Amino acid sequence: MTPTIATIRGRAIRTAFTILAAGAAVLAPASPSHAWDAAGHRLITLLALDHLSPQMPEFLKQSDTRTRITENALEPDRWRSVRLGQLVHLNNPDHYLDVEDLEAYGLTLRDIAPLRYEFISQLVLARERAGENFKGRPINPARDTAKTDQWPGFAPYAAAENYGKLISSFKVLRILEKLADSSRQEQVLAERGNVVAIMGVLSHYVGDLAQPLHTTHHHHGWQGDNPEGFTTRYTFHSYIDGGVLDIHALTYESLKDAHVIDRPVETMNPWSAIIEHVERSHAEVVPLYQLDKSGELTKEPGKVLISGRLVDGASMLAALYNAAWQAAEPTEKDIENFQKYDGFVPPPAVNTPPAAVK
Repeated sequence: MTPTIATIRGRAIRTAFTILAAGAAVLAPASPSHAWDAAGHRLITLLALDHLSPQMPEFLKQSDTRTRITENALEPDRWRSVRLGQLVHLNNPDHYLDVEDLEAYGLTLRDIAPLRYEFISQLVLARERAGENFKGRPINPARDTAKTDQWPGFAPYAAAENYGKLISSFKVLRILEKLADSSRQEQVLAERGNVVAIMGVLSHYVGDLAQPLHTTHHHHGWQGDNPEGFTTRYTFHSYIDGGVLDIHALTYESLKDAHVIDRPVETMNPWSAIIEHVERSHAEVVPLYQLDKSGELTKEPGKVLISGRLVDGASMLAALYNAAWQAAEPTEKDIENFQKYDGFVPPPAVNTPPAAVK
């Protein structure tokens, strides 16, 4: 039998849960944590929304819409609390990529295929070639019944795929607005809702990748050889997600004037920009542990590092939002095809029955 890799983890949710084979219920080790608490994901989203291009529709800049997008940024972590094996299998690995684990496959970040299933093929073929000499960590089948520990993680793919979905919804919205057909108003409202939902979900995965502990197998304390004596405490992850933000009072108000960098994104090929985002975050793993060891994580150097991660997440997210809008400019052929295949018929008027007489 071909060996498989394990990245035994207790990723993500504050509510502990376990996958039971019969019921596909989930139970993770004590005190697991999100990538950034809810406040951190909201903060990144709001900072990014402050930097939408002037060409973006006005409804995205309204207070109520901004609030809905920030709430949708929390949704992927809420999915993690559902005790359904299929959802756990699909969703949990989308929140991280343990970069060090690529080495066992003979890969680096720059080698991994930009398509999810091509990447999985790379991993499977590498395991088959290595056979019994494969150096990945063993898995615990009794614990990993949802088969999430076999992979290094897929967060860059979750980001790229949701970016593509956002292009699609932006394009449909722009087509509907160009048609300017009052009978299609409900279509317009529905597509606006889709845009708001996908913008939030995209924010979550971009934000996850801005948290250094979501790019490393040292995600809940240092693992394996530890010559520098870094902390091995499991709660280190949750401490970074929320505790350090609280210590430094890092809020939207405190960071809204920070410099959000205009990251370049190739509109129909965002992969390189996303991988560079992962690289910037992963480069801060060791400095993060060093600051914790020295005690400076709670002082100004720690504030600089953590705020820099939050702002970088917002920079990447704003760049993806704006690139998706640019990529979604519909052609005349796009509009023609939409009308041809949409099959829209104005909905019939609904007659509301009179209220019952009491």
